Amino acid sequence: MDETTRTIAVIDGNSLMHRAFHAIRQPMNAPDGRSTNALFGFFNMFIKLVDTFRPDGVICAFDKGKPRVRMEMLPSYKAQRPPMDPALHEQFPMVKELLAALDVPVAELEGWEGDDILGTLARRGEAAGYTMLLFTGDRDMYQLTTDRVKIVSTKKGVTDVEIMDPATVEDLYHGITPELVPDFYGLKGDTSDNIPGVPGIGPKKAAALIVEYGSLDEVIAHADEVKGKMGENLRAHIDDALVSRRVATIRTDAPIELDLSDARFPTFDPAEVARAFSALGFTGMTSRLVRLAGDDAVAVARAVLGEKSGAPAAPAIELPAPLAGDEAATALDEAIAAGGWIGAALDDDRAEGALFGLSHVLWAATDDKICRLEGDEADAALARLFREGRLAAGDVKALLHVLSPADSSRPEALAPREADPARIFDVGVAAYLLDSERGGFAVPELAEAYLEGGLPEPTEALPAAALEAAGAQRLVAVLRDRLEKDGSARLFDEMEMPLLPVLAEMERLGLGVDTEVLAAQSAELGAEIDDMVDKIHAEAGESFNIDSPQQLSHVLFDVLGLPTYGLKRTKRGFYSTNAKVLGDLAAHHAIVAEVLEYRERAKIKSTYLDALPALVAGDGRIHTTLNQTVTATGRLSSSDPNLQNIPTRSELGHRVRQAFTVPEGSVFLACDYSQIELRLLAHLSGDEHLIAAFCEGADFHAATAARVFGVPVEEVTPQLRSRAKAVNFGIVYGQQAFGLASSLKIGRAEAQEMIDRYFEAYPGVRAFLDDAVRRAHELGYAETLYGRKRHIKEFRQKNRQLVAFGERTAMNHPMQGTAADIIKIAMVRVADRLHEEGLAAKLVLQIHDELDLEVPEAEVEAVSELVRKTMEGVVTLRVPLLAEVSYGRNWAEAK
Repeated sequence: MDETTRTIAVIDGNSLMHRAFHAIRQPMNAPDGRSTNALFGFFNMFIKLVDTFRPDGVICAFDKGKPRVRMEMLPSYKAQRPPMDPALHEQFPMVKELLAALDVPVAELEGWEGDDILGTLARRGEAAGYTMLLFTGDRDMYQLTTDRVKIVSTKKGVTDVEIMDPATVEDLYHGITPELVPDFYGLKGDTSDNIPGVPGIGPKKAAALIVEYGSLDEVIAHADEVKGKMGENLRAHIDDALVSRRVATIRTDAPIELDLSDARFPTFDPAEVARAFSALGFTGMTSRLVRLAGDDAVAVARAVLGEKSGAPAAPAIELPAPLAGDEAATALDEAIAAGGWIGAALDDDRAEGALFGLSHVLWAATDDKICRLEGDEADAALARLFREGRLAAGDVKALLHVLSPADSSRPEALAPREADPARIFDVGVAAYLLDSERGGFAVPELAEAYLEGGLPEPTEALPAAALEAAGAQRLVAVLRDRLEKDGSARLFDEMEMPLLPVLAEMERLGLGVDTEVLAAQSAELGAEIDDMVDKIHAEAGESFNIDSPQQLSHVLFDVLGLPTYGLKRTKRGFYSTNAKVLGDLAAHHAIVAEVLEYRERAKIKSTYLDALPALVAGDGRIHTTLNQTVTATGRLSSSDPNLQNIPTRSELGHRVRQAFTVPEGSVFLACDYSQIELRLLAHLSGDEHLIAAFCEGADFHAATAARVFGVPVEEVTPQLRSRAKAVNFGIVYGQQAFGLASSLKIGRAEAQEMIDRYFEAYPGVRAFLDDAVRRAHELGYAETLYGRKRHIKEFRQKNRQLVAFGERTAMNHPMQGTAADIIKIAMVRVADRLHEEGLAAKLVLQIHDELDLEVPEAEVEAVSELVRKTMEGVVTLRVPLLAEVSYGRNWAEAK
């Protein structure tokens, strides 16, 4: 191999570990309880790096000790950085151990930053004629780019990357070449590292000055020519600019003892990698890492993983050559007749609108064959699979929509109701029941987690869709086994799979919407927003961009001098203006309340009034997607557009709902459960007083107020009732005194007293919640009345706040999760009853505890009774389960 054609990747370990830690927020833990989320993100990035760029050497650099070199120049360098999160801190020794298992050299040097090690290695490699790839999220590294040194810059998350070379750096900074990047930082500074720069000079002005004069030295030489406040600042801060440039200059002379010619990859021992990574629970990732070293390494690792689990090593998924034409049709006939599960996936680029995007291929996988069917044959085969076969897929509903499009103006080849729930297996939903908080439910991810060796790489003959079909087919057996052992099989068979065709039917029908109403409301709201902006500017005494957190912070806290006690600054150095901060200030300062009102109006206008018309399909209706695998609680979610997010109690939400209409001669009918979670609390806790309050049919919140505040029920004032209501719902959500104090705007001691009195009034509730937390700690999960589990990973954390969050989840899940289960059962039963009775009414939406229907006026009475009785009859509790019906000409009137 010609040494000068080598490509060596150098990873900025600190930068990537921080990125990974913040990109993967859900808790992940090794069997011994140590956090592993940053490691998971880091090595996902590592695999992507090696797969994409195929370097033949990899090195990882880390900071070591305080950055002495820069602190000598600028004592305040990085001084404002908060201490590292303990959950991230504990992962640094682990990442170095795992890199050692991969035989990747770790470069670190006391007093030096990883940046300088990257800079030094980049220049050494360039001098030796190598191509050097520097993998980092830090933009100041762009100064190192040359024709042979490229920065692989991580953007969003960790695996989304951009390649920076001298031309892209110059484009990004409008004329700033790599060698001028330190000059650029000299003027603009860097708040994240506490590099001062020149006050008032941001990136655009810094770039413009340097491009105009040629360098920082020339800008300083011509400082007298720079006009106004900017010129004053520049002349007053020349020393700051020069020091900032020195600090921002990456050193390339670190005395690091590492010979680049020794950096080779892959040279690891696959058995050692298999042991090290699988010990942390990274089974799927282990297979992907080992695969980087070839098939022989995979076989070695598989043997090790087999030894560890005590099970014989599973063979890699080996896929046969695909069958097409008559052979595929025959194989599919045989598979349907044999009654086994058939994995299916569609490769369809017609929707992309590409000029030649005409391929429409169904891949169908059996135990030992893969079939490729195209065009009309694909649709005919898919319809047959739904009618006669047993079909498994990563997203069964998406396949139903191939035949029953989510636009009722397009022809339907198969009604979703024709899909027998007993003969469909959605692997994403199955995995969701096993762990509702896992990162993703796509087939490749599930194959990584549940199939030894994951899926092979796509090829021209077997593209990603073919692998997805094969993966889904092979996942059925392992997921079915896990569901049985987990006690979740009944939920899958009797609740989630019967629900799936109902959702597909609702998505096809969609909701009627009047775009003229939306346009009129948008214009009206636009005028209101303009008036509000003028009013806010007048009160502030200056014009500014209200949507800019930085400018808003400046106006509220610097110009108007609002109190900043207890407020946190953002990484960019200004005070946060998030909803919580503004909510706390709004009661005392009119302008803050106006800003909040402005935000709500602007969000409603952009999210709904302006965006919805573009989403109207050929049938003139809006078709949301109802998701079974998104929320951690078991509730359905709505997306594209999200119709569950329209504010329920606000006048603005009411306005938006007016646009959701029904055809002439029909009504919009809503039926929702009354206080279902509180009723479930009464049932599950068995508290006699809580049960009595519901069974007596009195005003439940007033009854609670009477008991908690010790007054006769007829003397309960509206204020006392609303406080009792806040406590009732707060208890259901595991709210503590701090949260209740915040929502009621009272002192914490008073809030604690209210909670204590509530538990004195309802002692069974306290016992039930304590028991729910104890059981969840013992089992590692909380569960609903129907056995839906929510695994509480926070219990494995050392951070007390995270554990407390887990305990609140343990208290709430039995109620919230059971409510989600009950409404799912109700949807299936309502859809079945409407069909059995031959009624024309149709379900159109489910939102929290409410079912919405489009009903012909002639059927209103029958359907009201049918829906109410069906919803109330889902389960018999110790208290009545009540559902309330209302209807009108549009969604707003119905509610």
